[in-house]
Order: sequence, then structure tokens, then C-alpha cells
Amino acid sequence: ATVTLVFSEAVDNFSSSNITASNLGSGTPSGTLATMASDDDITWEGTFTPAADTEDANNTLSLDNSWTDTVGNAGTAETTANYEVETKAPSGSFTFSWGSTVFNYPAGSSIPALKPGDNATVTLVFSEVVTGFDSDDDITDPHVDLAEMTSSDNRTWTGSFTPDNNSQGFADRLELGTNYTDIAGNTGTAAESSL
Repeated sequence: ATVTLVFSEAVDNFSSSNITASNLGSGTPSGTLATMASDDDITWEGTFTPAADTEDANNTLSLDNSWTDTVGNAGTAETTANYEVETKAPSGSFTFSWGSTVFNYPAGSSIPALKPGDNATVTLVFSEVVTGFDSDDDITDPHVDLAEMTSSDNRTWTGSFTPDNNSQGFADRLELGTNYTDIAGNTGTAAESSL
């Protein structure tokens, strides 16, 4: 984001170091402000880069009072309006459910083995609301036929799948691609189901 700071008159002894970003819960700043520049010592601009992998709704930039005008009058402190940092990539996780008739392979394991006629329900829960997700395009589903997944809130998606006929796979997983984003535009992360 471009930060513009306009003083009431030309100033002296001012630099970007006079501005601090509020701290996140971890104690680290919510971002960094590059060196600000001005053509007239009144209007200053610089680029603010938010902290990576962060979601925080309450942040401000604060100007201290250690700067002066050109004749040495002390400046006044000022604080921006609140801004949100939303740079955390969304993620998803899979869970399955199936009827009691599904057997496990190898025997005694907890790994389900679907045979012709079996069906299962898959639920994909994202860490936040997502856009651009389409199960046909975003999920790789070896050896099964996955119906289009649906959602009422764009966060929890469900669908059913059946095994493909005349196929076999002992370590198949559903794999989520990265074509989706959160509502802020952060690119999603890949994920895969358990066996």
C-alpha cells in the first residue's frame, strides 16, 4: 500500500523512522514502511508492506513528535485509522465417511478399501471462506468418480465418490490444488487426504 503523509507546512528532521507500525500479537510489527520521499518536504510518500502469513484486524501506523518544522517548532504525534492485515494463505483439510460395509485393507488396518457399489462422502473444510474453488478442476481423484462438491458457506464443501470399475490403488489420496483464493485474493495452499 502507498502511505501518504501530508504535513501542515514544510518539515525538518523527519524520516520514515518517525513512523512505527503497531505490533501483532506475536510482538512483531504488522509490516514495514520503506523510506518515504518528498519533493516539497510537506507531502511524503512511501510503500508499506504488510507482514507475511498474517491475519490481524487491528493495526495502525503512528507518527511520533520528534520531527520539527523548518524553524524548530516541535511536531505533534498522529495515528492513522485502523487497517487490517490479511496475508495468510487459506488451506483445506479432508475427512471421509462411508457405510459400515466398507472393508479395510490390509486386514486389521484402518485404511478403507472401496469395492464396486461402495460410496463415500468427502468433506473438505477450508480455514476460511474461499473463492474460485471447483472440485472438478481443483481436486485430483485417482481411481474414483467424485461428484461435484457443494457448499452453503464457501468454507465447508461436501461431495460423494464411488470407486472406478476395473481399477486398483493401494495408496490413493485426494489432492487439493492451489487454484482457489481467499476473499482477499491470497492464493490457496495444496493439501492431500489421508489414505
